[in-house]
Amino acid sequence: MTHEKLLSRHPLENGLTLEFWDLSRPMLGDRWLVTLEIRLPVPIGPASLPPDLLPQEATIIRALGPAVVFSQRDERHFIAAPEYDATLKEMATRLLALAPAYFGHPEFAARLIRKRYAEYQERQRRESPKS
Repeated sequence: MTHEKLLSRHPLENGLTLEFWDLSRPMLGDRWLVTLEIRLPVPIGPASLPPDLLPQEATIIRALGPAVVFSQRDERHFIAAPEYDATLKEMATRLLALAPAYFGHPEFAARLIRKRYAEYQERQRRESPKS
């Protein structure tokens, strides 16, 4: 049984909102796989696109959708049930301490969109039939 529970949302100075999700699940007996996932939805639009990609906004939205989501997981294995809450809280506190500098950077959204669009283009090149 895996449960997915939104723990909190944290607005960042660059206008994005960092989400903390608990994806933990029981393992054996009273032991847990404690999993914390951070998600950072980035809407695709003029405010988040790199200036050189603005003319391609419609193409990028067709390729990637109206938003891209950055996610990252942190896991702790074989945690005793009584330590579950404290472990999850420690993980969230540590990630939240790093959030403003990295995820709150003014260019985070533009860099993520550029990277995801480049990955999309590369997949398209690899999957296209060779003549």
